[in-house]
Amino acid sequence: MKSAAILFSGLALFLTLALTSARGSSSTFDECAHLPAAYTHLALRDFRLTPDHPPLTKLVAAIPLLFADVHMKPDDEAWRLRRQWEFGKRFLYRWNDADRLFFRARAAVAVLACALAAGVFFWTRRHWGLAAASLALLLCVLSPDVLAHGQIVSTDLGAALFVFLAVAAFERATERATWGRVIASGAAFGAALATKYSALVLVPVLGLLSVGTLFWREPMRMALTRARATTPAADDRRRRAIDVLVVLAVVVAVAWLVIWAAYLFQPSFSADPEVNAAFEWERVRPDNPFFAEPIQLARRLSLLPDPYLFGFFRFVKHSEARPSFLMGQRSEVGHWYYFPATFALKTPIGLVILLGIALGTARRDTAPARVLWFLWLPVAVYLALTLTRGLNIGHRHLLPIYPFLFVAAGRCATLLRGSRPLAAAIAAAAAWAALSVARVHPHYLAYFNEAAGGPANGYRLLADSNLDWGQDLKRLPAWLRAHGVAHAKLSYFGTADPEYYRVPADLLPGYMLPRPRQEIRSVVPGDVVAVSATNLAAVYVEPDVRPLMALLRARQPIGQVGYSILVYRADFTWP
Repeated sequence: MKSAAILFSGLALFLTLALTSARGSSSTFDECAHLPAAYTHLALRDFRLTPDHPPLTKLVAAIPLLFADVHMKPDDEAWRLRRQWEFGKRFLYRWNDADRLFFRARAAVAVLACALAAGVFFWTRRHWGLAAASLALLLCVLSPDVLAHGQIVSTDLGAALFVFLAVAAFERATERATWGRVIASGAAFGAALATKYSALVLVPVLGLLSVGTLFWREPMRMALTRARATTPAADDRRRRAIDVLVVLAVVVAVAWLVIWAAYLFQPSFSADPEVNAAFEWERVRPDNPFFAEPIQLARRLSLLPDPYLFGFFRFVKHSEARPSFLMGQRSEVGHWYYFPATFALKTPIGLVILLGIALGTARRDTAPARVLWFLWLPVAVYLALTLTRGLNIGHRHLLPIYPFLFVAAGRCATLLRGSRPLAAAIAAAAAWAALSVARVHPHYLAYFNEAAGGPANGYRLLADSNLDWGQDLKRLPAWLRAHGVAHAKLSYFGTADPEYYRVPADLLPGYMLPRPRQEIRSVVPGDVVAVSATNLAAVYVEPDVRPLMALLRARQPIGQVGYSILVYRADFTWP
């Protein structure tokens, strides 16, 4: 009962914070494409939109829409021509009430975040006890990253959830291989692959853990056929290797079925042959035959749905470097230290301290050595692969390592009965982590820790989904009214519709999808100019607009809207 009360309290706290935050936020950039596409996946069994990402998390978000009065026009030109941004804008802001649909979908994603928190709690409790599980739960439900991405229709929270569950379930399956445990491991593995292509990191992770299983001292109990146990002794190692291969075979088979299920067992994009023929496979074919040839073979043999394989082609083809912004510097190819920097800037300092204590007291850990491999190896492999990518567009790509870090930090609670100074340090660090996040409510996406200068300083350090994903457009009209501004000029980064939110502003050049039909290109002294932080950093704006952003950066803003929109009073003429 005590465990249930703690877990229920933690989940209730999370839902309260996440949903109140979600209600006040406008669409983040990708939501405008993801949610309408997911609805058409479910309602029409059509996967022509957003094949860049596997659909599972999006499908979960769209389930509540099936029970709402949703309007969709199948004869719309944007739908026929697969123009996902135009279709998304019409679906959300013209044919339906966008805020109502988003809140329902975001509530479904928050349920997935609760599943992540529960998984962290139960896995920690199993190996380190209730006190450790309670601390890990607190760190999870008050994580700015989980709170930020556990309330929006995107793939990041789902990837973190299913990667963590896949590792935790595989740990149990290689301890005692029952049908239930092995199938659960395969289902989590498949769900991860059906959520985000970067979840392929599980292939080397589970492979290395399988090799480690051959040498760990603890016996492995095989119960798929008949109950028996093997040890790492030389005469048993061959038998254990066969057992592990059998477990892996079942895991892969179940994962394969889950991927097909995520596409509703439909092999093609659409029932319309013209839509299927319109996809240009050669255009997204990777140059490296190591990736291209196996995928082509899988397509010829119909081993996986065409939308999944097409999306994977795009994932490999378009993982090259993109423009990024880090600590005041814009780069066309990214920065090798981008993710270490985002970790340092956006991770609560209290959590960092707890991780330091956990690593410093690792010798006192009472859990079996094999469990520690399952805890730390996924973090090491994921970081190694992430650091080699030039795709520097968001700290959110580190989200899959955080559940493991919550577990590792939660272990510190087992030390509370040790020395009083250490116990005091642990309690203070946990309180610091909690209070640091509470102060930024409801703007979790814009969280920066105290060493970074807090969220108000974030626009000087990072851009894009680290801070500004278009989420504060809904809050802009209220800010303008409160400050007596009848009309402004707006350079917006995002996909939300200023007309829907009745923003009293003319649109300056920025980065909006779909592109607005009308923009103005003039600023005169006295104008109130609102600009998204990503545009201010000149990450994606056209070269001829960058001088305007440089003029604004040289001045002090007169206000901030949710930390992602900066407001200036112009004292210059542009152009």
